[in-house]
Amino acid sequence: MAQTFDPNSEAALFATASLHYGRREFEQAERLCVRILNADPRHQKALFLVGMVALAKGRPPLAKECFARAIAVEPNVDLLLDVADALEQADDLDGARQRCQEAVALQPLNARAQYKLGLMLHWMKNSAGAIVRLREAVRLDPEMKEARIDLGRALLGAGEYREARNALEPALALRPPSPSALVFHGLACHELGDFSAAIESLEKAIKLERNPVYTLCNLANIHRDAGDFNRAAEHYERALALAPGNMDTRNDYAHGLLAMGQFERGWEMYEARWESGDRTARQTYRQPAWNGEPLEGKRLLVWGEQGIGDQMMFAGLLPEVLAQGASCSAVVEPKLARLFERSFPAITVVARKSEAHAALLNAPFDFQVPIASLGRHFRRSWADFPQHAGYLHADPAKVEAWKARLAALGPGKKVAISWRGGFVGTRRHMRSMDLEAWLPILKTPGLEFISLQYTDCAAEIEALRQKHGVVLHHWQEAIDDYDETAALVCAVDRVVSVCTALVHLAGALGRPAWVLVPAVPEWRYMREGERMPWYPSVTLLRQPRVWEWEGVVGQVAGLLRQ
Repeated sequence: MAQTFDPNSEAALFATASLHYGRREFEQAERLCVRILNADPRHQKALFLVGMVALAKGRPPLAKECFARAIAVEPNVDLLLDVADALEQADDLDGARQRCQEAVALQPLNARAQYKLGLMLHWMKNSAGAIVRLREAVRLDPEMKEARIDLGRALLGAGEYREARNALEPALALRPPSPSALVFHGLACHELGDFSAAIESLEKAIKLERNPVYTLCNLANIHRDAGDFNRAAEHYERALALAPGNMDTRNDYAHGLLAMGQFERGWEMYEARWESGDRTARQTYRQPAWNGEPLEGKRLLVWGEQGIGDQMMFAGLLPEVLAQGASCSAVVEPKLARLFERSFPAITVVARKSEAHAALLNAPFDFQVPIASLGRHFRRSWADFPQHAGYLHADPAKVEAWKARLAALGPGKKVAISWRGGFVGTRRHMRSMDLEAWLPILKTPGLEFISLQYTDCAAEIEALRQKHGVVLHHWQEAIDDYDETAALVCAVDRVVSVCTALVHLAGALGRPAWVLVPAVPEWRYMREGERMPWYPSVTLLRQPRVWEWEGVVGQVAGLLRQ
């Protein structure tokens, strides 16, 4: 005999509640779930659905309570991962991570649990943890394509570009092809300097994507770094035609324009950096933005942004701000404060995060401006860059003290060096070298070399001495105090460095410096030529191709012997 359908049964009520939820009819879904739970307070699916409704209605605490009750009924991996998905959608990444960890603890050999935990760790910027979990997911289920693709993504984020490319190559054979796999593979090849492979992967991805704005922008970046700015500009323009307001594209385009010396349009595009990156700094300063209005008799707050190198570079525009008749205060990184106070006595210099800085935030300035935005007002062409002998000034007493200390090393010129710069996000791998690669320079007779390397390098320096008999002097007090660093730069005869903040310090002090520039430089070093418009005392020695440092090192060694 056929069973009759009971619309009031738990199964029927839950099916109807699920239907309402799918239609976003949350009140009806919740009412039906409450009926179910009145009869059975441990109905796991109803508890979960009430939690989902609570999230949809903006009530996260209730949602978490319902999820916890559902899990307590009978923990299982599928439910834990469903809860993790829900919490992720609600931007509760830490809660999602905890549920994923519980799922892995229940079933360590569950590839999906390992994958979801790896993904949560990736979103939480824990690259090392993410890579471990995603590798395990791929090991457990080599056919899980999303795990392999996200492993490649996590390796990219950690700066492990060769491993990222290797992890992604099997995913390129997927059918249908995965645009994400192609894009991440292309980005890995880009960072490895294999521009042709990078271009090939991204061009394939563009053909598969409905809205290829970001991929077009990345493809433009590759052409830009490969030295074909005309082709890069075509792709930037195509991306902007699809999404005129896309700030990532405008910001990346700005880097190319500025590197090519197209300053007027480049600075305008560069303003997009605030929308494409972290807006927090700009939101800190609530006074009216300065957009070129007359400054005579006005109070202007200039605040430092980006790294200390940028703050020193753009500080060269501060005298022109003062020439406009403004009363000026400048916020800088604490390590630069004394140097800026000495160099700009007409400016009130304030260290970021100090008590004085807190007081400035609500002070009655007429205008405020981030320091890099001064470029679009005062550096709109090559002719706008002045010839100068240095606008930052070291402490004269400290300079003399360092000269005496250097003289005690014996006769011969003194050369300060730095061989490593940047971090993962600023292409440390392309602009840094192993110290041993400097041996042709460091073996130059008649010279004393001084390390101004700001990272922990004691072991490298000692290994160099033991293995090659080369002595590289390193005084940590000159690294820990930037005022001492500036004085030592003024005491040596020359600076030789890869692209790092030391270059900006030497140039801003007007000291002679040779810079070993990678084939893919930051825009500040321009695309070609031996000069930076910012610093007349700085000479650029360019790498001919990615990874080929030997020629540049040999060039420097030859110049030192002259």
